Amino acid sequence: MPKPKHTKRRRHAPKQPPNLLILAGIALLLIAVFAFKSNNDSAPSSASGSLESQLDQALAAKRPTFVFLHSLNCVPCKAMMETVADVYPDFQDSVVLIDVNIYDESNSNILQRKRLQSIPTLVFYNAQGTRQVFIGAMPAEQFRDALTLLATGQ
Repeated sequence: MPKPKHTKRRRHAPKQPPNLLILAGIALLLIAVFAFKSNNDSAPSSASGSLESQLDQALAAKRPTFVFLHSLNCVPCKAMMETVADVYPDFQDSVVLIDVNIYDESNSNILQRKRLQSIPTLVFYNAQGTRQVFIGAMPAEQFRDALTLLATGQ
């Protein structure tokens, strides 16, 4: 009688997703992060360089300017970011926005210049360069009123 063949059981390694699928997932994640960041960045794009130089240029040109100092993760900052996103577009042609994420290392000079003590901090410059500082999240109507005053030169 012939010997029964012993079949070796092969252990199958757990299936791993193909490398291409992993790379595609990473690429989609990066695209989503950049899209989210670009939606939250309200600062006008400028080839002029740092936010500090943009501020200097706006003040030198006697343009009304709003400097928004914040982080991306504090609760009042997030609320104010929403308010700015809702209200500022109506004023983008008349008031310069300098949007400063305090945790971005490239903004360290402007942070030292503003002597930041708390966030969010809102700094309003009229055309003559006189500034008013507001600390904390500002209600939407009060923010709209402040931008209206800047835009109309009052």
